[in-house]
Amino acid sequence: MSKSYGQLVRHRENQSLFTAVELSILAAESSTPLHLHAEGLRGTGKTTILRAARQICGEIVRVSGCLYNCAPEAPHCPEHRHMGQQSLKSLGVEVIPMPFLEISHGAKVATVVGSIDLARLTRQEGPQAALLPGTLAQAHRGVVLVDEINRLVDTNPEIADVLLDVMGTKPGRLQIEEVGLPKVELPLTVTVWAASNPDEDPGPLDSIRRQLADRFDLSVGVKAPSDAQALSQILMLSQRLPGSMLGEGLPTAEERKLWRREPFTKTDGIVIPSAAIELVAKLYIERNIESVRAAEAILIAARMHCAYRGGHGVEKVDIVAGLTLALRHRVRPEVLADIVAEMNSIPLTLAKEQQKALSNVAEQAASPPNFMARLRDVFKSANPHSPGGPHVSQSSAPYHGAYRHVDIPGRVGPVHAGSGLGSVAPPLAARQLVEIPGVEQVKSQGDLLP
Repeated sequence: MSKSYGQLVRHRENQSLFTAVELSILAAESSTPLHLHAEGLRGTGKTTILRAARQICGEIVRVSGCLYNCAPEAPHCPEHRHMGQQSLKSLGVEVIPMPFLEISHGAKVATVVGSIDLARLTRQEGPQAALLPGTLAQAHRGVVLVDEINRLVDTNPEIADVLLDVMGTKPGRLQIEEVGLPKVELPLTVTVWAASNPDEDPGPLDSIRRQLADRFDLSVGVKAPSDAQALSQILMLSQRLPGSMLGEGLPTAEERKLWRREPFTKTDGIVIPSAAIELVAKLYIERNIESVRAAEAILIAARMHCAYRGGHGVEKVDIVAGLTLALRHRVRPEVLADIVAEMNSIPLTLAKEQQKALSNVAEQAASPPNFMARLRDVFKSANPHSPGGPHVSQSSAPYHGAYRHVDIPGRVGPVHAGSGLGSVAPPLAARQLVEIPGVEQVKSQGDLLP
């Protein structure tokens, strides 16, 4: 029996992989692929964790019987994408587990991409030339696991080229070509997970196919446990010793129920403050990071991390978590450590402040003030003691430092009793229109009406 995801032992050397896997699943559920690459020496459990994560993947709704996993509201396969809504409705829908398929390093291009459906071609009654979707097409809206991806790239570069197309954009693109059949292009939303041992031939993925390495949004290094207690727990799980708390795996539904605990929130409600986006953009420019995908991956991972911890708006802790996973394979370790330290020292406007601002805007939109209320607001800022008279707002009066009412030789009269303010006499000379900011020149009815 396969090991239960919830009972796998988490320790300091593999915790990042658990976090990355769960963020990637959250992203897949929101139709946003977050590709993940786990690197580590043999026996570190990276592939075990990735395979066990299948138990916590969710479900999808598809057109009944569709091998391409067409979404009922947006069919994309050759058979269903040209059908009307009524015809699709007559086919019905079904709920299935999120697809989770594997590609081995010895896979053939035809099995990965697609080929002629021999069963339909050779049937006695009504033979038909049609395509049989490959692994990638059948994994639409799900996950594909590629074990030993560095060996796959070395021995089968054609499949690596296919992965480049699938992972290059979101959604990706899959092209199926067979002699005698029209070419088929499919939009593909599939999350790619990969594992590799950089210590074995042909070496690390980024030294073999750097372009493909950059396609992975997140990269995690996994090591063997350095704690004896953690290792003891792993051994008990593998041996299933009597009395061990780590026995048989749980059913998939129960496993997912345990994982999807509170305080998870829906990802579509997560707010990314403009301050967070500007911070990531500044990081990208100042650190001269090579790929724009890095900045995109940081923000996607930050959104998922916010949902993961139950937040409602991306904060600095989410940005730091995202960049730690998204930059590992893009910058040197010492540079990444310096970036994390710098991020921790930078103040960032919290998402709750933006939420409050959005809430205020929504309240104003729900009950807009009337014309007279807006008119009063315009003149509410007028200060009778401002230089130039009460009709001049504070913003348009000349700036004389921290306080506007300062001693100007020959212009400031005696201080009014009890007011603490000096009168200005004579008034300041009238200003030309070009000296007045455009926003203060005219207040029309159009400016005041909602």
